[in-house]
Amino acid sequence: MEPREFFIEDRLERFRLNAFCNLGESGLSHFTMEEMLSLAGLTGKDLSKIPMYDAPNQGSYELRQTIANLYPGVSPEEVLVTTGTGEALYIAFQLLVKPQSKLALVWPAFQALYEIPKMLGAEILPVPYANAFAASTWEGVDADLYVLNHPHNPSGMTFSPNEWDSLLTLLHQKEKPVVFDEHYRFLPKGGGMGKTGVDPKHLFYGTGSFTKCFGVTGLRVGWLIADKDFIKRARSFKDYLTHTVNPISERIALGLLKEKDSFLPSIQKRVQNNIDHFTSVWRELPNVEFFSPPEGGLVGWLRLQPGIRSEDYADRLMERTGVFVLPGSNFEMEGFLRIGFGAKEDVFLEGLKRWKSCTDLI
Repeated sequence: MEPREFFIEDRLERFRLNAFCNLGESGLSHFTMEEMLSLAGLTGKDLSKIPMYDAPNQGSYELRQTIANLYPGVSPEEVLVTTGTGEALYIAFQLLVKPQSKLALVWPAFQALYEIPKMLGAEILPVPYANAFAASTWEGVDADLYVLNHPHNPSGMTFSPNEWDSLLTLLHQKEKPVVFDEHYRFLPKGGGMGKTGVDPKHLFYGTGSFTKCFGVTGLRVGWLIADKDFIKRARSFKDYLTHTVNPISERIALGLLKEKDSFLPSIQKRVQNNIDHFTSVWRELPNVEFFSPPEGGLVGWLRLQPGIRSEDYADRLMERTGVFVLPGSNFEMEGFLRIGFGAKEDVFLEGLKRWKSCTDLI
């Protein structure tokens, strides 16, 4: 078998570089190389000294140590550096999913979280997002593998502290592996670092990255967190894929993670300002029905009025205004738009102004 077309990426490829205001992306608008190096505390001269041999297959020890420090009780030996979270998820699913196994996850979901398991023969158990953030919902969900995308893409929903603790207790009792996909952990509402469920000793594995949150998706650095034996198997599997991550990318990644406290608060403020502004004006947008501000990350889920095809709406909005949004149909759920809040504030404000003025859109 082979996976189906990646719906989101096809649309992103067509529109993201041509949009005046890109609200379709799930990451922060991108920094330039010069800006990125400045954030990382590096210069071109620093990079010029890097030997261009393969980085260690598992990732450099210093980078793995820095990533491990993001998780309580995790060691560098429990970290595999990967080419983005896509590779981390692909490897994890190859090792965890068996034919006819059951995989439960919050629905709708980022396609990579279920498409590869489906290709491997898994049965997908969708848990509707409206109820998924109550721990009690998961009591009756009997699966072989659980996938928790938190904060959730596309809704931006999160578990409250009490529900989170109850969920972890419940999942411990099930004694089944869990993959926590925590790509937006760097952008919790209120600042700081978001909660994590990763605990390799209890088969609570994790995938993550900083690239969307830091505006450097082109760096293509992510990671997988698991127990040492699982990481050994995953590293061997990686040898058949990318083998190693570019040493230049690894060095920049190390700098960004070490310097994050100096620039992350300003990124968090920018995203929250965009969310707050959108929350104050969404009712003025044509043919929309409901919006709940994201509780974490930088994407939200806007519900359209009944009977409107999300792709028609998104296409016309782009044609009329240059504002790019992602239709819910790309998440296999009609009647919604996914809104990204990572644009620069002046562009974001102008994009919303154009959107509000397009009263004859549908």
